[in-house]
Amino acid sequence: MNSSIPPWAREQYGEDAEAIRAAVWWALEDTQEATLDVRAASRSTYQFAPGGARMTNQFERLVERVLDLGVEGTEIVKTGTWYKLPLVHNTLLFPVCTEVDGTEPPSHWPRNKNLSGLVKEIFAATSPSTKFWVADPLPNLDMPELVLRPSLAELAERDPRPHLVLVVYEMDRSGLKRAWWGKAELLDETGTLGWITERSLLTAPEGTPLFAVLDQTTDDDRFDSGDLPEVPMAGRSEEERKLETPPMTEAAEETEDDSAESDEG
Repeated sequence: MNSSIPPWAREQYGEDAEAIRAAVWWALEDTQEATLDVRAASRSTYQFAPGGARMTNQFERLVERVLDLGVEGTEIVKTGTWYKLPLVHNTLLFPVCTEVDGTEPPSHWPRNKNLSGLVKEIFAATSPSTKFWVADPLPNLDMPELVLRPSLAELAERDPRPHLVLVVYEMDRSGLKRAWWGKAELLDETGTLGWITERSLLTAPEGTPLFAVLDQTTDDDRFDSGDLPEVPMAGRSEEERKLETPPMTEAAEETEDDSAESDEG
């Protein structure tokens, strides 16, 4: 097994660990490509279109890449929005983009992301304990009960209950920077994250083939190869010489100095 696979992933995914790690990485690469394509096409200083492309592609490309692996028992969990998450080896893979700030992966839900009701439900359905924080509110604090939508409620009832593998990645205007993954849970309503496993750096799969651009030119088809063509010199006709017609020559191109002088005179 590849040494870049963290111990928790080896334990969780077994012989499929390398393939799943590669699928997650290539899904992020696909998301980067789609986002940069939209940014280039939109020609706008606003990030609405690229942001939308990243938001939806991060889920769609991950689903495609995981399904392509053909791992037995893989499911796609639909939530009624663009959040379609792959469930593989009883773990739900959930990608989220965070700010590029040079720090280690956060122990808090990214500040630039909304901790929506749906996100809370996803964490609730995959919490390793049957008791979730929203079910035990602080005294004298009126909090509505968190009701899971059917697809997530069904997950929460499974035994063993699925875990959540959070894929946190950094992406800015120039593309993908860094990414981490690990099992995580949500500890409170403010967005505090509890990492059940180590937050492992996610890297490109080793042995990725590099496709070199073949040199299609040879000595025989270079633009400057071959013999120079023989171009006949055009001489003056006999009639032109008898009439003493002056030869035609190309006029010299007007220079900037000539233009300036003519403008002044």
